[in-house]
Amino acid sequence: MSLRKICDNAVFSSAAIAGVSAMALAGAYFFQYVVGLQPCVLCLYQRVPHALLVILGLTALLLAWKYKKPKRAAFIILLCSVIYAIGAGLGFYHAGVEQHWWVSILEACSNPMISSGTKDLLSQIEKAQAVRCDAVAWQMFGISMAGYNGILSLLMTIYTAIAAVMITRKANGL
Repeated sequence: MSLRKICDNAVFSSAAIAGVSAMALAGAYFFQYVVGLQPCVLCLYQRVPHALLVILGLTALLLAWKYKKPKRAAFIILLCSVIYAIGAGLGFYHAGVEQHWWVSILEACSNPMISSGTKDLLSQIEKAQAVRCDAVAWQMFGISMAGYNGILSLLMTIYTAIAAVMITRKANGL
């Protein structure tokens, strides 16, 4: 499959958005629940764009594949590009906090457990260790998970912006 066909195919692009973001979320949940790395607040914030992108990617896939509406799918794909850019910003911001290039704007970078009562909540807060945003929990080749998320989201920002333009051009016969 040529690069042009990868970019101007609304079905492929929509499926790629949903698939890439679903895999990013699966990786985050794997590290949290299987490996045991508890997320900080910034880690949790980085999951929100991916969850939204899975929904939008599936919506665009439905429009492109079932309803044969590539222009509408292209609009959603362009919206996904903006959301990926926000996700890239969050990822690179968190990576900068981890590298101590800047201090997080969040006062409390911890993930408290929600409880039913105030006594339980107080006891959980006293026992729980705060997850710091400026500590690298895992890295490979000197790049943290936040850094990889930033890179992935930046690449998907570029891809989805190009795909949205090319799908629209193809739908208009250009």
